[in-house]
Amino acid sequence: MLDFQASPLDDEKQSRTTQIRHGDGLFDLIEQAATSLAVDKSVFLRAAIAKEAERVLETRSRHVLTPEDAAQFAAALDAPPKPTPRAIAAAKAYKDRVVHAD
Repeated sequence: MLDFQASPLDDEKQSRTTQIRHGDGLFDLIEQAATSLAVDKSVFLRAAIAKEAERVLETRSRHVLTPEDAAQFAAALDAPPKPTPRAIAAAKAYKDRVVHAD
């Protein structure tokens, strides 16, 4: 089956449905892709959706810094600026209204 890998989530009980409307072009594309991999459309769609969802979450869940940006960020952490009067007032207001469980 070429380089196709079913989603590990296919082992779960398939009890949920998601319906989408699409045109003939996408229908044909899905049919051709599933056929070329010799898998059912539902297997192909689950794998494609899971792969794309994982890719989106991976790209949105962390920040990648250049070496220059990482050095600048570390320097800012090592030498933070003095708090402004507005920041001091905000911290006091927070402390006055938030009760900690300690």
